[in-house]
Amino acid sequence: MRGIRSFHNWPSALRLGICVFTFFSVSAAIACSTVAFTNQTNPLLAYNFDFEATDAGFVLINPPDASKRSAMDGTAARWVSRFGSVTVNQIGPGMPAAGMNTKGLVITLMWNSEAVYSGNSGAPVVSELEFIQRLLDTSASVEEALSQLNLITVQGLVPIHYFLFDASGSAAIVTPTATGLTVHRGNDVPVPALTNTTYEKALQHIRTSVGTNSTPESAGSLDRFRRAAAVTQTNSIFTSAQAFNVLEDLANPSTRWQIVFDPASLHVNLRLANGGEMLRLDLALLDFTCLERPLGVSLRSGRDTFSSTDLSPIERAELTDSMSDVLLSMKSTAHLGKPEIVANLSAGLLDSIACRN
Repeated sequence: MRGIRSFHNWPSALRLGICVFTFFSVSAAIACSTVAFTNQTNPLLAYNFDFEATDAGFVLINPPDASKRSAMDGTAARWVSRFGSVTVNQIGPGMPAAGMNTKGLVITLMWNSEAVYSGNSGAPVVSELEFIQRLLDTSASVEEALSQLNLITVQGLVPIHYFLFDASGSAAIVTPTATGLTVHRGNDVPVPALTNTTYEKALQHIRTSVGTNSTPESAGSLDRFRRAAAVTQTNSIFTSAQAFNVLEDLANPSTRWQIVFDPASLHVNLRLANGGEMLRLDLALLDFTCLERPLGVSLRSGRDTFSSTDLSPIERAELTDSMSDVLLSMKSTAHLGKPEIVANLSAGLLDSIACRN
């Protein structure tokens, strides 16, 4: 069984727990949506993260010039981060759901039940979530990120696909398949959007819907894709506020975080769906110094304040509580919410990054 590598202080039961945790926590996010606004001076990418069980998670600051190693078994990938990044992580450091680096590369994930992870190609291995962090750490653009795909093997339990975007408005879609990673880029991305259906099938749905006058209103993947496609085909110039309005149209009761990335300006605007609190981050002004503990801010609802001044080193106890909340919120993983298991897991994630200076 593919799984997390054996940290010296992580028992085998914990390694299994991480795999199960990753599967059930991310698999519940079945309705994520991405839509990009490419034909404007400041291209924008808008993203809904949907998760039914809990709003636990963090915004994390990931420093450049840090040594990293995948937590996967086998030939685990090793790399050094070239660029800093801001990511949104439900699980913990190194395993983001979405993020943008200091060069303006943006990556998001969406559930796709048809995604399949191929066998080991012989290249070093990363998990399906580490894949996002590695590309953000090492790539300045969509083109550079795609050039690195043959350098790593993505293995995982969660069937997801990825949307890549950069400051030039370039977009690509990467889907794990039985034969490796399938890429749509350039003219192969006529609709810069992605939901939870394989991209070819989503495009076919658009083609067969031509001439249909009714507006699809359901929260289903194909209906969301049609609505997103309709927006991207207009000649309108979208501001961040207008992009959030589009996200509202694609939202559902499980939407937890809504994010608008402005890669040309290096701005990240994140809104908690529960009450509209907004976190605005300017990557050009952030301090990406590598610290013993990564800087971050909790995304739990009920916050009285939510600003960049809330960024502080993530404490082990805080991460443990958040991860325990995710585990205990679902019957399938409740048994993994025991304090001793979650404490070891959070410690391992916090210790997985080593500052080089």
